[in-house]
Amino acid sequence: MKKGTRRFAVLVSWLLIVTVLLAACGGGQPGEPAGPSDSGGTDAANWPEKPIELVVPYAPGGDTDFHARTYAKYLEKELGKPVVVVNMEGANGTVGATKVKDAKPDGYTALWFHESMLVNNVIGTSDFSHKDFEVVAIGVYDDTYVPAVHEDAPYANLKEFIEDAKKSPGKKIYGTQIGGFTYNFGTLLEDASGAVFNKVDGGAPARNAALLAKEMDINAGPYGSIDSGDFRALAVMSGERSKLFPDVPTAVEQGYDVDVKRAYFMLIKGPDPAIVKKMSDAMGKISQLPEYAADIEKTYSVQPGYSPTEESSQYLDDALERYMQARQALIAFRRKPEHEFT
Repeated sequence: MKKGTRRFAVLVSWLLIVTVLLAACGGGQPGEPAGPSDSGGTDAANWPEKPIELVVPYAPGGDTDFHARTYAKYLEKELGKPVVVVNMEGANGTVGATKVKDAKPDGYTALWFHESMLVNNVIGTSDFSHKDFEVVAIGVYDDTYVPAVHEDAPYANLKEFIEDAKKSPGKKIYGTQIGGFTYNFGTLLEDASGAVFNKVDGGAPARNAALLAKEMDINAGPYGSIDSGDFRALAVMSGERSKLFPDVPTAVEQGYDVDVKRAYFMLIKGPDPAIVKKMSDAMGKISQLPEYAADIEKTYSVQPGYSPTEESSQYLDDALERYMQARQALIAFRRKPEHEFT
């Protein structure tokens, strides 16, 4: 073979090798179209171009549903497209969350949830957490949850009730809802105080009726649900007193290291970061609207609260760690109670 021919053959061989390597690195043969992007083919610049589905993993009518629908109403105005709330209950929110987790990552299916999602992961009800989604933002912080007794009860504050409960472990009836937020902070209160309650399951209306009839000793729920004049709030379970009812002291002030507030957040499955930012920014604008503030204060005595993506992710990371530290207590506390209020 002539020298020029050999050089040409070597050059062709190298070109073939490079072509094969480039094709392998590109994940396909030359000339094939690129695979779908993480945004599922959605044009982030023009998003949204169709209605957005917002999944609420509980039945209609509760606080989670209320806050989702309130945000959806204002998001439609900010984004220019309908935001359709879909209730999908089951397994303490896991059914609805799974639906969103498995949805096409195009920015058109979102989830509205709260810390029960983290607890589900900690105790094994689900095998995923917020880390399996893109965190959009925390839209509401509800720091109004209070333990309350009947107005005729002989307790002026939480400390007096706890000291009495310690005298008869397991006798004081604590109204809660299995798998709910009140269940979780009840666990933390028992752990922090050393008291042991008789946990009774029931929905919020049934529990309020039972407390009114003096069939239970203490109930837990948002302040707005017990602010009727028939009940007395013993403590605020978040770290600071509420601006809406500043005379009620915190549990921390009374010697019990319990600082919990319910964060309602929006998650979405794997879209373009620009879509996440656009949704988060819209939620931030809504949190500043006076009419939005009036809506949530009137119904649940809650003030607007918002954290953007990065801050929300850190908050949820920290909350997951706190619940993980209390894992054994949470599992023990979720045993079926002896009876229920219906």
